[in-house]
Amino acid sequence: MSNPEQSISLEVVLPLARPQAFELVVERFAAWWPREYTFLGDNLDDIGIDPHLGGQCYEQDRGGTRIVWGTVLSIERPLYLRIAWQIAPDRQTIADPAAASRVMMSFREAGEATRLELVHTDFIRHGESADAYRAQMASPAGWPLCLARLAAMAGRR
Repeated sequence: MSNPEQSISLEVVLPLARPQAFELVVERFAAWWPREYTFLGDNLDDIGIDPHLGGQCYEQDRGGTRIVWGTVLSIERPLYLRIAWQIAPDRQTIADPAAASRVMMSFREAGEATRLELVHTDFIRHGESADAYRAQMASPAGWPLCLARLAAMAGRR
């Protein structure tokens, strides 16, 4: 059994220079994020991250309605992005960023490539479901799938 106070730490090497890797991950989020992991599905018009302190991580439908699923807590282009992960274990959004877990993405130079280090912490903020949520996000269908999609997109670029 996992521990909700433990973090998930994963990394993937992207065949891009650090500025291009950062741009793909943060500013071209819609290009790689799995559509099946969106709230709006077929009604999705846009998904992205407003890349500034306090910026929204959002989905938007064709009518302009926006769902906020995260908040940018800190950002230093092209070094890192830290967000409040405002998605609850039951796939509902969390209005208050202070009540959400945290995701840190660090971009490290690796020769001509970039090593993206992703650390998801503070699952305890999700209450009684924290342990199961951590296990879900660490499973092959969680963050590993998302990072595999990112790596595939980076290789096609």
